[in-house]
Amino acid sequence: MLLALAALFDAALAWAILRMVGQSRLYAGIAAPGRTRAGGPPHSRPHPRDGEAGRRGTCDAIPPAEAAPGGAGGWPAVTVVVPARDEADVVGACIGGLLAQDYPGDRLRVVLVDDGSTDGTADAARAAAGGDPRLTVLPGGALPRGWTGKAHACARGAELSRAGWLCFMDADTRAEPALLRAAVTHASAGGTGLLSLEPFQELGGWADRLVIPCGLYLVAATGDHGAVNDPGRAAAAANGQFMLFAPGAYAALGGHAAVRAEVCEDLALARLAKRRGLGFALLGAETLIRTRMYRDAAQLWHGLSKNVGALGGGTGRTVLIAAGGVALALASVALPAAAVARFAAGHRGADDLLAAVLACCGLLSALGLHLAGARHFRIPAFYGFAYPAGYALALALAVNAARLRRLGRVRWKDRTVPTAGGSAP
Repeated sequence: MLLALAALFDAALAWAILRMVGQSRLYAGIAAPGRTRAGGPPHSRPHPRDGEAGRRGTCDAIPPAEAAPGGAGGWPAVTVVVPARDEADVVGACIGGLLAQDYPGDRLRVVLVDDGSTDGTADAARAAAGGDPRLTVLPGGALPRGWTGKAHACARGAELSRAGWLCFMDADTRAEPALLRAAVTHASAGGTGLLSLEPFQELGGWADRLVIPCGLYLVAATGDHGAVNDPGRAAAAANGQFMLFAPGAYAALGGHAAVRAEVCEDLALARLAKRRGLGFALLGAETLIRTRMYRDAAQLWHGLSKNVGALGGGTGRTVLIAAGGVALALASVALPAAAVARFAAGHRGADDLLAAVLACCGLLSALGLHLAGARHFRIPAFYGFAYPAGYALALALAVNAARLRRLGRVRWKDRTVPTAGGSAP
């Protein structure tokens, strides 16, 4: 019996790892000059027009600042909209990074939409700008019925955009100087109507260090990342921390008004872009943009409870995937312990020896996988050893997300957001 269980566990773990390896071959992105794409959890594949270089995972070349994609017309105008609600402790770094872009100053405008902050977010943004006229701070105004706060703030900021490219970035992101130049160059070359980028995830607390690497492994093992950038397939994924629209694309989709009630408005916009054939790409950009999404365990609990169902393809499927992760994590520890204990008790037949070998090999494989993840995210190796706790927390989050969906509401930044499961009071 133990031999059969050990063999089954090894087969399941091997399948998951091979899935991750296969998906990682589809992972592509853009990088700063002189940098190669960092390896990591696979979220996307190259744009179909990337050619052989993109399929190999090599770095896209970024032209010098004077080599504009528009040719003699120069670099196109870009308006960056940053919706922010109570982000005073991080918005300064975001605004500072945007105003330090290696992009022609007269072609760049930054709009900070203060969505009812009570912590001095607008003042922090102004202080970071130091009087730079390219920054405009816009009050978000009253939230209309039927809108989520972020969708409304983004729509407000878009009203101030001028002709050209329109970019939405979260206030907790930090951009390297080459970000906008690289993104505009890539989207222009590929004819992409909507380009979404995946930042490097900085993990600073015990909760995000436990759960985010494990969650990304589950997404990599069970998602169909090859379909995301395939215009012929319906699968979609996006990261709202960076969304760049080509001229006219945002209006063609109906803007955020078209997804005004969506909790995951980024995913809804990506689906719209694919359905309407506007050209969509989701790429990695770990050397160009960074973020720390959650500053403490409470914020992580509420934030992931709001979004995790969309990452897993629905709350029910997400719970099943997380439960599978917990089962494999527990089996990776329990089976070797049982096999060694049985062997130590005098059961030393060929089957007992083989069971112990298989179980221990599975444990070493699981440890190697998660220690590699800890190294990628630059967190202490302890979190690689603590992966069973990470999967247990992921399951708790998935169950809570399903509970909130049944109630028909989620809570985020002192607002109640209705979901498809019901209506908010």
